[in-house]
This record gives sequence, structure tokens and C-alpha cells, in this order.
Amino acid sequence: MPVYEYQCDSCGIRAEKLWSRVSVSKDSIPCPECSKDMRKLVSAVNFSFKHPSSQTRGALPPSTGTSDDFNFDKAIGRDAEKKWKDIEARNSLKDRTIRHEREEGRGVTRDHLVPKVDGSGEYRVITEAERVRANQNRQTAFEIAQAAKTQTATEKPPGEPKKKSDP
Repeated sequence: MPVYEYQCDSCGIRAEKLWSRVSVSKDSIPCPECSKDMRKLVSAVNFSFKHPSSQTRGALPPSTGTSDDFNFDKAIGRDAEKKWKDIEARNSLKDRTIRHEREEGRGVTRDHLVPKVDGSGEYRVITEAERVRANQNRQTAFEIAQAAKTQTATEKPPGEPKKKSDP
């Protein structure tokens, strides 16, 4: 049974919807907050760890048949589970910030958010001056990469004999 992720462009809420089969899934569903359409997102592959002897002992390791160390597999499963919970917590904070900004009448998306520097784990909206500076930095980095690529393309490979006209 496929699980699809949806996001509301109006209020910024993200939600998952479980469908009985792929053929009945929809490209949009009504938002539970504002009742406007939520669009379907492209999301990561859904998976679960399975190992018969770990069903009663916590996070389940992958049953790939490649590892002989069950405890190592179990540790990897716990680590992955913790990291996904951290990601979900950050996404929840971002959604809350977006919802608050939209209530204030500002059209904010995740692209406008940056972490606060106070270490609180909260997010803030990037200022216009910061956005301009970030775009300038991106442009400079792009130009440097292009110049390096051009320079590399015009250089002769090492060991290639020089022509008489070469200095």
C-alpha cells in the first residue's frame, strides 16, 4: 500500500496519505487546515527493516543477507531511525514557522528559511540583504567553477610533447 506525501502551498502543511493501491492515488487532496488543494510531492522510498529474531527487540536491521553481525545491523537500524526522527522534528519546526509567517500575510516557503544562530533549533526567514548576498556568492562560485573548467580544458595533459612553437 503506497504512502504519498502532500504539501499545501497555501498554509505550508505537509501530510502523508496512505492509499489502498497506486491506481487510486491522487495528485492533490484537500488540506486538513485550510481546505485548499495540497499537491503530491516526490518523496524518498518507503522501507522497513525486517529480521525475524528482532521483531520483539526494537529497531529492525536490514535483511540484506550481507552482514554476519546481527548487532551491527541492529545498531545501524537504530541510528537510521533516530536520524529520521530528527529530520521529522526539523520539518515540523519549519512547517510551524511557515504557517506563522503565512498567518502574518507573508508568502514564505522552505526556501526562505535558515536556522537561527542562537542554537535553539528554530528557523527564521532570510532577510532580503542575506538573500542578495547568498545569490552573489553562488554566482561567484559558479564563475570560478566555469573558469577552472575552461582552464583545465585548455591545458595540455602531462607528458604530452611540446611543439617547437610552445614556450
